[in-house]
Amino acid sequence: MQKFNVPCIKTGDFAKLCNTNKRTLFHYDEIGLFSPSYTDEKGYRFYTESQCDVFFTITCLKDLGMPLKEIKKYIDHRNPVQLKMLLLEQQKKVQQELKHLQRIEQVIQTKLKLVTSGEYLRFSGPLSSVRIETHPEEFLVATSRLDTDHHEKLFLALCDHISYCNCHHLNTGHPYGAMMSVSALKEGHTETYAHFFTKVATQPDTHSYLTKPAGAYAVIYLKGNYYDADEAYSRLLTYIEENNLTAGEFCYKEAVWDELTVEKEQDYVTRISIPLQNDL
Repeated sequence: MQKFNVPCIKTGDFAKLCNTNKRTLFHYDEIGLFSPSYTDEKGYRFYTESQCDVFFTITCLKDLGMPLKEIKKYIDHRNPVQLKMLLLEQQKKVQQELKHLQRIEQVIQTKLKLVTSGEYLRFSGPLSSVRIETHPEEFLVATSRLDTDHHEKLFLALCDHISYCNCHHLNTGHPYGAMMSVSALKEGHTETYAHFFTKVATQPDTHSYLTKPAGAYAVIYLKGNYYDADEAYSRLLTYIEENNLTAGEFCYKEAVWDELTVEKEQDYVTRISIPLQNDL
């Protein structure tokens, strides 16, 4: 690529080599950020192969949001120490962005799973038939124990919970859920909530959590108003009793299709499940 030890990659060829355009190279030259290795007496610019890496690194820094003025500031005072500091700083930004993108990807995967699971459900009325499903162990960041049906207290607890999860980036796409004590449901306290929770993808290291046990669950799906669930609780408890099964401590109530998925409340879908302690 060189003749008589003089750089001889023309501007257009260098632009193609670096997947850019001549206008960008001219602009960088004008602001003193990146100049050709050689300019002949006619004003033609020429570059060396070794400048490709410099241009590529400038492009990466620019893509990370680093202003051209800041990049030029480094270029004007470049040395190994400054380069190391610059790269470590940008590496931290990349890692933060990757973490952010991974969280968004997790939300997308969760939403896709919820949408797909709802597509296979069939209803002849507001309730599906009771079925037995096998669920994996799941981790729930939850409120403290509530055991109340007081609307204002429940609302404040839920708002605090949502705020906490948002502040700590715990939301992975699952709508918040609720837990009711099975013993309270048996006594007819269908509006008494024990916990609100948000399901997280992995076991939390720095947040208190509850574990939703793995195993068999009696499950019913409710179509329509999330809160119109009295008949669903009744059918679940009746099914468990008639089949000589033993219910676990809590009933779990989780949205499958909500206002993000469908326009009308009548098309909302909620999963209500109770773990079974019997071997099936």
